[in-house]
Amino acid sequence: MDDIVAESKMSKGAIYHYYSSKKDVYLAVIDMWENQTQELLAPAGDEDSSAKAIKKLFNLLAKQLKIDGSFFNCLPTLWAIARHDDDFRKKMQKVYNRFQRFIELIILRGIESKEFVNLKPDNAKTPALSLILNFEGIFWFNIFNSKYVDAEKYMEEVSSSILYVYTQRKGEK
Repeated sequence: MDDIVAESKMSKGAIYHYYSSKKDVYLAVIDMWENQTQELLAPAGDEDSSAKAIKKLFNLLAKQLKIDGSFFNCLPTLWAIARHDDDFRKKMQKVYNRFQRFIELIILRGIESKEFVNLKPDNAKTPALSLILNFEGIFWFNIFNSKYVDAEKYMEEVSSSILYVYTQRKGEK
């Protein structure tokens, strides 16, 4: 709360006027983070192909890490709290469900356009979840440094590998 007071330049009393508890403040942080994430990733939905949209998602996350890695800092804390608090878990679950649906729609568009030949429309959830797990790999780079691979190279190689699998037609190499 002291950090919030210092950053907001408000008194604790003023903050508690808007929020009834610390927990309510943290729940509001989830909403704020989700809004920022949606704003950050929205341009990917405007791409003219699903492969470009997925590549754009990876690039936007890598770019954000380079601009301001602190954007990702709240996630480990929110995950830890969600493990022990039902309200947090439910709120984070809604965030992830919406994000997964956004990615599913990109994948379904790629399946319908025959761009993604190795995915089936009845199972877009699994590749969407797989992409989320790969996106979250970038958070690791915000905490640790690899002397072998930088975040941009990681994102480029992972996205290229995934898209290769989605688009590889039989008999092609």
